[in-house]
Amino acid sequence: MATATFAQTKGTAARFNVSYLSGRVRLAAASPEIEVRYVGGESWRPMSVGESVPAPLPFEGLMSVVSGSAGSHTALIQHIDDHGDVLDELRVELFVMHVRVDIDADRDGVIGDNEEGKRNWAWGDLGRGAIVLVNNDRDTAELTTAQAENSELVEIAVRPTQAPLPEGCELVLVTTDDEARRLSLYRAKPEGTLELLLGVDPRQPGERPRTVSPSLGSSGARCFIEAHEYPGPFFEGLFSLELQLRSRGRTIGSDRAVLRVAPWIMTPNTLPPAEVYACETGPDNQQFLTGLKQACDVAKVPLHIVDQDVNGGDRWIQDELEFGFSASPAHTITVVCDSPRDRGLRDWASMRLGPDLGHFQLGGSTPNSLDAFGNLECSPPVTVRGRYYPYGRIIFGGRPYGDYGHASRQMMPELRRFFHAQKMQSPIELYTDWLIVGHVDEIVNFVPADNELGFKILLASPRKAEGILDRLLAAGHGDAVLFRGLRRGHAGGPSAETTVARLRGDDAFWQANAGCQDILDLNREILIMELAVPEADIIEVPTLFWPPEPDGRTAAYFPAMVNHLVLGDVSVVPHPHGPQVDGVDAFAAALVDAMPERKVHFIDDWYAYHELLGNVHCGTNVRRVPPEDVHWWEHRPEGGYDT
Repeated sequence: MATATFAQTKGTAARFNVSYLSGRVRLAAASPEIEVRYVGGESWRPMSVGESVPAPLPFEGLMSVVSGSAGSHTALIQHIDDHGDVLDELRVELFVMHVRVDIDADRDGVIGDNEEGKRNWAWGDLGRGAIVLVNNDRDTAELTTAQAENSELVEIAVRPTQAPLPEGCELVLVTTDDEARRLSLYRAKPEGTLELLLGVDPRQPGERPRTVSPSLGSSGARCFIEAHEYPGPFFEGLFSLELQLRSRGRTIGSDRAVLRVAPWIMTPNTLPPAEVYACETGPDNQQFLTGLKQACDVAKVPLHIVDQDVNGGDRWIQDELEFGFSASPAHTITVVCDSPRDRGLRDWASMRLGPDLGHFQLGGSTPNSLDAFGNLECSPPVTVRGRYYPYGRIIFGGRPYGDYGHASRQMMPELRRFFHAQKMQSPIELYTDWLIVGHVDEIVNFVPADNELGFKILLASPRKAEGILDRLLAAGHGDAVLFRGLRRGHAGGPSAETTVARLRGDDAFWQANAGCQDILDLNREILIMELAVPEADIIEVPTLFWPPEPDGRTAAYFPAMVNHLVLGDVSVVPHPHGPQVDGVDAFAAALVDAMPERKVHFIDDWYAYHELLGNVHCGTNVRRVPPEDVHWWEHRPEGGYDT
């Protein structure tokens, strides 16, 4: 008696031939869950046990067996003569496999059984498709099941086959070479450790990525996946995993799951502050740090001071990094985006790494000043032309539209492409190359407000400063002193003092500031158009600029109050040292009057920051609490498409 063995998935037929030329073909026995068929006329016909048909069968004796039930099934086919005597027998063994890979396709944090939409990825609150996180915090050695359950690792379930794998069969997970370079997929072993099945091994960075897993056996597997790269210009962020049942190298059954990598999302000023960071640079900024600590105490936010031996004398902590986060239905991780500037603070962010504090760095070409992250800000949530941006929109500065000259500057393309590729915070570019430093935080800020938008925009304004000075002059205060007792450059430099009358009499100075105002008005129009902000919700902050350098660029003439730290209802603002009348600083009073609902705390940063071309915001950074009630996957972004 011959034996024919087949491995199939539920509902798929195994075909074979019986080459009997005379007599009859009889189905002598069969498991209840198996159907044996032959070709009769123009279609397949099932045979019942005991039934026989004349030989030869059509199509060289073609027959098939099929079952919709997983397990091991058998059938006995006999070749009989006209008297019913058995001439030959064929035993057919059919192993029907349950081939199933399951993910959290409905995004409820739990893996269900064969969830709808697991082979697709669709945006929206009714969308489907699982989410995987980039694992870039310090717990990259999460190679135990217990740690993986509460980490960035996302669970995937390979279900048991419900039948033993016959000889020559294997069950494997497969992905593409391109995707394998960007992920790691592990299997939980019985003793609770994890072994790598697919992708790259973070502990062995030089090894070739695995695109096909070892054989998984018939008992299923509990797996965990992590990503190693955010969406980018050459990576949409989608992973496709296929579970294949192979018989002697041929795929005879498969199941598929699609996952999307969670994007990196910036945190706007309207989110609650969790911790403030600033650098100690020696005696020169002790007064600044003292004032900052007092302001943080008022805001009830802890202050972390980076020691001088760690920061290497680099005080511009805003420029070095940007805090953001990534989220899935089951887990949220705070993630630092490290700028390519790489000065004294270059190692600080990675030194701070720990569980749920991730880190990655962008770059690719030679950085200029516009690649530092004082030139990277984010608006609060907005609705623009019918599209809702639940996390706001990224804002950075660059050169004016149409200026492609070699002397003009812009943020490097690697950064710009990355921010666009995250999709959720469609970036806006302002014109800031007219500034020596060129950062957007020199001219724009956002503060929470009790209005329909939930925020107001602060915008630098020479026009506002000019109006204040003219009012003082008309009131007979032309001799009011600006920058009393201060010097330029350092404490031993030339006097910075001037009077209202003397400053207003400098025609070249005001002609230069008129040009600055024209540029700021252009940026105002961009903000109004791209953030859908009413004019009434833009606060003009008195600011003046030096006459431009030979290259046409300039900097703030006095500490730019727009460049300040927002901590809930507290604004930590650089003291402008403006004209004082009856003990009241006219510039400071104008800002306080424009934000009556906020607690404005002024600190002195003249020597420690302003005379070095920066202010309070440039010298501080804030880690903020990611929102819990907003889920990025529920909102279709600009450029988002379903698969």
